[in-house]
Amino acid sequence: MRLRTLHIVIVVCNLSACASTDALPDNYRTPTPLPNAYVEQFCYPTAPLSGELTLVGEKKSYRVYLGEIEAGPANLDTEIPITFEFYEQKGASLAPVILIMPIFNGLKHLVRPFAKHFARKGYAVVIVDTVQRRTLLQDLKNPEPSLRRSIQQHRRVIDWVESRADIDPTRIGVFGVSLGAFNALFLAALDERASAAAFVFVGGSLPDVLVASDERRIVEAVALVKEELSLNDEEFNAYLTERIETDPLMLAPHMNAERVLLVQAKRDKTVPFPRQLELREAMGRPETITLPTGHVTAAAYLFYIRSRTAKFFDRKLAEESEYGTALIPANACVEMEP
Repeated sequence: MRLRTLHIVIVVCNLSACASTDALPDNYRTPTPLPNAYVEQFCYPTAPLSGELTLVGEKKSYRVYLGEIEAGPANLDTEIPITFEFYEQKGASLAPVILIMPIFNGLKHLVRPFAKHFARKGYAVVIVDTVQRRTLLQDLKNPEPSLRRSIQQHRRVIDWVESRADIDPTRIGVFGVSLGAFNALFLAALDERASAAAFVFVGGSLPDVLVASDERRIVEAVALVKEELSLNDEEFNAYLTERIETDPLMLAPHMNAERVLLVQAKRDKTVPFPRQLELREAMGRPETITLPTGHVTAAAYLFYIRSRTAKFFDRKLAEESEYGTALIPANACVEMEP
C-alpha cells in the first residue's frame, strides 16, 4: 500500500510540473453588477421545500443519501423532481458545502472522486443530477428556456441547502466539469449565495462551442438539427446566437473573478481551447490552471485537479468577502408571491 501511494505521489508531482498556473492580475478591479432588468428575469417565487432522503452509504465521517425535492415554482414549467446525491457530515459543527454539476452524460461516478475527497475534508457535498442529455435535440432548437430551467432548478438546490440546519449557508462552493462547468458558471453568475466556484473546461460563446465541439452526442445532435432546419455551420451558429440570451461570455464580465478558479486544457477540442481563453479574458483573468492535455486525456490529472480545487475552496471559503461569485444588485429581486 505504501509503495502504491508513493507511486501515485511521484506521478502527480511529475504531471503537476507540466501544468501551469496564472494568478489573478494585481490590478484586477471588481466589475459592475449585472443590469437589474436582466437579473429580474431569473427571479422566482419562494415555494415549499418538500422531498426525501434515502440513506445509501456510510463512512467514518459522513453519510451518503439519494435525495429528491420538488421542482418548485410554477413558472419552472416542469413537474420532474430534482434529484441529487448528498454527502452529509456527521460532525456537530456547521459544514461548508460544495455543489457539483456532473458532465454531459450525467454519469455521477466520474465526479464522485471529487465528492468523496471534499467530504473527507469536512465538506457537505451535493451532486446534482442532469437531464440535459435527454433533451438535447429539443434544446438546440429552442435553447434559452432550457438554460433558464436548469438555472432555476440549481437555485432550488441552494434553497434546499439553506434549509438544512447542519450546513453553513455563507460558505457555498460550486464546482463543475465540462457541461457541468457551464451549469456551474450559470449558477455562480446568477445566484449571490455562491461564495466561490471552480470551473473545469468551460468556454464561450455557447454557440461557438456547440458548433465546433467534437463531443460525439453534440456532433450528432447538431447535425440532425442543421439538417432539419436546412442550415450550415455558420447559419446554425447565427441561429443559436439569436436565441441564446444567457451566454457565458455575456455573464463573465459581471462575475467576481476573485472568487473563481478556472481549469483549462490546451488540446481540448470538446470545449475548444480558444473559447476557454476567450472566456477567461472576458472574466478578468481569474486564477487559472492550464493543462497540456485534451478534454478526455485530462483524466491523467484527476488527483492534481482534485487537490488544487479542494485547496482553492479551503482558501476562498475561509476568507471574508463583500461579494461571492455573483455581482447581483441588492434590490434586483423583490419578494415574489408563489
